[in-house]
Amino acid sequence: MRLRHFVAAALTTVLAAPTALLTTTAPAHAATATTIVGGTEGKPWIYRSSSTAQQPGVTVYGDRIALSIEVEANGSQVYDGTLTVQRRLPGHGWKTIKTSDSAYLYDSTTAVGNADYRVLYSGTADYAPTSAGVSAKVQRKLTIKNVGTRRVVLDGKVAPKYHGKVTIFTQHGKKWRKYKTVRSNKRSHFSTPLPAPRRGKYYWKVEIASSKAFAKTQSGRFYTYSS
Repeated sequence: MRLRHFVAAALTTVLAAPTALLTTTAPAHAATATTIVGGTEGKPWIYRSSSTAQQPGVTVYGDRIALSIEVEANGSQVYDGTLTVQRRLPGHGWKTIKTSDSAYLYDSTTAVGNADYRVLYSGTADYAPTSAGVSAKVQRKLTIKNVGTRRVVLDGKVAPKYHGKVTIFTQHGKKWRKYKTVRSNKRSHFSTPLPAPRRGKYYWKVEIASSKAFAKTQSGRFYTYSS
């Protein structure tokens, strides 16, 4: 019996639209207004840049998140001033993760969970300070494979550390039905046998429910069959 994966959907930007995460006070002097913009053509200032996970949906734990930040005033790039990029995880305060001594930054960070991000521009005597913020959903990394020989045995590993429920669904026509729920152990590992038909294929997917720290985790569709 065998288990096969479907290739995950094309990499997409999954960071949410800008939200009102902070406010700034207008300077007393008539400094020129500024705006945070993306430094990569066609991209916002923060976006998912790469992923090794074969999971549909939102950004996966461990994915690289690009920071491509520039400051503009009246349509022209500003170079003076400093930038500070901060991240806020659920239940925590703002933490600085990147800084720049100039008004531009081209770097990256790692997705560690649901978070708010903001970038703060210091401003100068000529240019007003400004800021921008976004919220990002992140799912856990889920690795699955078949470790059986004469029958399919689904073997899964979750990251980061997770000791809890893992739900397996089977597809009936266009609908998905819960097949069983298992629990990962203290090493974030789970294992369970899956049936395979004598003819044709059975289709499956694995999910972990969302929490404050992580979005719903999805394996993507895979199937079992007999050979």
